[in-house]
Amino acid sequence: MSIVRELFDDAVAMQKDGVSPSQIGRALADRWEAEELGAAGKVKRTRSASGTIELSFPGGERIVWNGRTWDYVPA
Repeated sequence: MSIVRELFDDAVAMQKDGVSPSQIGRALADRWEAEELGAAGKVKRTRSASGTIELSFPGGERIVWNGRTWDYVPA
């Protein structure tokens, strides 16, 4: 299992605990960057006007919040 998939599972757990999506997005990106996983680059965080949050990881994997659920998108 990739670390990004682990982060996705963390996002789902935090959502169940009532953490806001913006706080979850920051926490996931911060964890990735703090663990120094050897991947070049940082997590790209974007938010659309409709509220969709997308975290794009250096390896091409993505985690997306669509306003209701978190989704994992493999590379």
